[in-house]
Amino acid sequence: MRKLMTILVTILVVLVLMAGGIWGYLWYNTRQQVEQLIVAAKPFAEISHGGIEVLPSGSAGVKQIKIIPHFVNDVISIGAIHLNTPNILALLNIRRQLSRGQLPEALSLTIRGLDLPLHGGIMGAKPPSPHERMPLDDLEALGCGPVVHFSGSEWQEMGYDRFMSNIEVGYRLDGHRMNVRISSNTRDWAALHLDIGFALTTPPTSVMELATALTPKLASLNAVLQDDGYNTRRNNYCAAKAGKSINEYIAEHVRLVVERLRANGVNPGPGLIAAYQRYLTESSSLTVTANPPTPIDPTELQFYKSEDVVKLAGLTVQVNDQAITDLRVDWNTAQVTKALGIGVQRAPGAEAAEETVAPVASKPVVVQKSFHPVTVSELNQHLGKIAKLKTSTGASYRGILEAIPEGLIRITIRKAGGTATLSLRIEEITEAQVLY
Repeated sequence: MRKLMTILVTILVVLVLMAGGIWGYLWYNTRQQVEQLIVAAKPFAEISHGGIEVLPSGSAGVKQIKIIPHFVNDVISIGAIHLNTPNILALLNIRRQLSRGQLPEALSLTIRGLDLPLHGGIMGAKPPSPHERMPLDDLEALGCGPVVHFSGSEWQEMGYDRFMSNIEVGYRLDGHRMNVRISSNTRDWAALHLDIGFALTTPPTSVMELATALTPKLASLNAVLQDDGYNTRRNNYCAAKAGKSINEYIAEHVRLVVERLRANGVNPGPGLIAAYQRYLTESSSLTVTANPPTPIDPTELQFYKSEDVVKLAGLTVQVNDQAITDLRVDWNTAQVTKALGIGVQRAPGAEAAEETVAPVASKPVVVQKSFHPVTVSELNQHLGKIAKLKTSTGASYRGILEAIPEGLIRITIRKAGGTATLSLRIEEITEAQVLY
C-alpha cells in the first residue's frame, strides 16, 4: 500500500510540474508575442498593458490594454484580449501549427470591455465631406430634422456617455464545412450575433488549402440583431429635432429610407418595409435565416428574381417571433454597385483623374501622371501631392502629404469612415514615391 501511495504521489508531483512548465512556457511565449506586436505598432500607436493571462481552458491573452493612436486625439481602453482554442494542448500547439502554415481546427478572438469615449477623434470624428459620402451612407439619420450624420456629439445628445462593447470572432472546421461566428454586444445600444456556414470542396489542413477549398458557397446563415435601447433613444432624439411626434418621425424616416434605396437600385416590397418600421417601433429583434437546400454562391443571386432568391436561399425573416411572409425586393446590380462605391479606391484629394488634358490646336494631348521615386529628405518639396510610402514593418500607405514636422512624415489616407492623418517616423520610411 505504501508503494502504491508513493507511486501516486510521484505521478501527482510530475503532473503538477508538467502543468507548471506548460503554463510558464505559454505565459512567456504570449508575453513575447505581445511585446513584438507593441514594437511593430509603434509607428501608429503607443500601447501599454497590465499583464499576461493564461487560462487552463485553452485561452491566452493580455489584460488592461491602453492604446493611444498617433493619428487621432483619443485613448482606447480594453479590459482584455484573448486568443481561444478548444483546450490547453491546442493552445500549446497553435504557434507551431501557424508557423508551418497548418490550420488549427478551431480558433477565436475575444475582446472584452472595449471602451471608447464619444468625444474623441474616433467616435467624435467630423462628418465626411460631401464628395466623400456614398449615396447609401447615413440612412439612419434620414428624417432627423437638421441632423444628417450621427457621430459622438449626436450620440451624447441621445444620452450616451461612451461606447462600451464586447466582441468575439472565431471559426470551427468540421469536415467539409467551416462555421464562422461573430458576436458583439454594445451596452445600451444593440447586440449582433452572426453564424455563417461555408461549404468546402475538401477538408483543409493548411491555410493555403483553405484558400482554395473555401468556395463562396453559403451553407447556412443565422443573423440576429437585438436592439438594446438605441432605437428608443434615436426615435426620441430625432422626433425632437424634427419637431414631430415619435410615430410621425418613424413614418417619415421609413419613407425617406425607401426613397433613397429606390433611387439607388433597391426596391423593397411592402412586407420588408413594414418589417423595418415594426423593428424601429417595437425596439425588438430582427432575425434573418438562410438554409439553402444546397450550398449556393451568393454572387449568383443577383441574376434571379427575388421570389426565386427566397427559395434558393431558404430565406426567412422575423421581427420578434413574427415571420415576415412578404420578402419581395428587386434590385439593379449596376446601380447598387455604383451607390456602394464597390471597386473604387480613391486617395483623398484625388477625386479628379490622375491625368490632365492639355489642348493643342484641335486635338487634346493627354499628359499622364505617374509615381516617381524620391528620397525621404525630398518629401517636403511635394506637400499637397499624392505619395506612396513604405515602412520598415512592410506596411504601405497612399495619401496626401501634409506639413512635415521635425522627425516625422504626415500623410492623410482614406479610410472606410472618412480620412485619417498618420504621423510616421522618418527613420521608419524605407521607400517613397510621389505622383506628378
